[in-house]
Amino acid sequence: MRRVLYAGTFAISLFLVLCQAENNVSAVKKAVERSTLNQPGTKPFHLKCTIAPSFERDRDNGRNAEVEIWWASPGQWRREIRSRDFSQIEISSNNLDWQKNEGEFFPEWLRETAIQLINPLTLSDEILEQVKKAQSRNFLGRQINIDWSATTGTADVRNIQRFTIALQPSSGLLLYTYGFGWGAEFKDYRDFHGRVVARTVNVGSPQVSAKVDTLEDLGQVPSGFFDSAADDGDQHPLKTDLIDELALRRNLLTMEPVSWPSIQGGSLQGNVTAWIVVDRRGRVQEIDGIVSENSAVNQVGKEAMMKLRFKPFLDNGVSVQVFSQFTLPFRVKPPNGN
Repeated sequence: MRRVLYAGTFAISLFLVLCQAENNVSAVKKAVERSTLNQPGTKPFHLKCTIAPSFERDRDNGRNAEVEIWWASPGQWRREIRSRDFSQIEISSNNLDWQKNEGEFFPEWLRETAIQLINPLTLSDEILEQVKKAQSRNFLGRQINIDWSATTGTADVRNIQRFTIALQPSSGLLLYTYGFGWGAEFKDYRDFHGRVVARTVNVGSPQVSAKVDTLEDLGQVPSGFFDSAADDGDQHPLKTDLIDELALRRNLLTMEPVSWPSIQGGSLQGNVTAWIVVDRRGRVQEIDGIVSENSAVNQVGKEAMMKLRFKPFLDNGVSVQVFSQFTLPFRVKPPNGN
């Protein structure tokens, strides 16, 4: 009799777990669909936003920009990005991509922000499968967090990547996300022809805030405005590929030894981990989200990562930027040397 009760309890528990998994997948799908502008059925629009550091302490870091998008359909749009060090006009139409760039490097914080303004999260089969298997936590009915992690790094230096999708149960909308090449906080939702679109999108570390100043119906545009076959574009459009750390390290050139400082207190060994962006020449241009077991080594770790050099990364024979995680092991001594 006891075995029957145990078996029945297990079956009920398994059923509840499976139901919760399906509920999570359904909730994430609905949240993303409701707030995504870049999808079939969206009314053509014109969007303009300004981007600036979220906090006064970062106001001079140069993370200021404007993004303007004219969107007729998922396959026909024009986007203009203007910042101090990089500007881009990109047109997608007739299965062609046309670009005109000023500046050699497309900052990752700017690239991710420009995408997540109209496409908060791309729901790949891999992400949906992870959502189905992930743990979910309900914080007093105010917030549901769906969390999972993946093993990364190398055979010699193990690491992990964390992923989170946070939902607001009362509205069914995204609060924030965090993952590989995506992640933002979404605030100030307002309606646009049936879509509920965030008018404030916070991205990166140090964080920037993208404020949507204009979201309106697409009006008349000049002749040739969506011409992706114009002959005055760049020969090779600028592209950023997301790659894993093993692929990143295959192009790593000889690395200088790191001179770690003596430290009083905290972990004496571990990993300094960060997201890095390597430009088309193989130089590290951007480091984001740096963490370690001992924050006292973070600055030295960041300086060491900035000195890394790689063979240029090629995609179909063309040099591209790459975005990846990098793991830098550290081992330090306390001031007394023991």
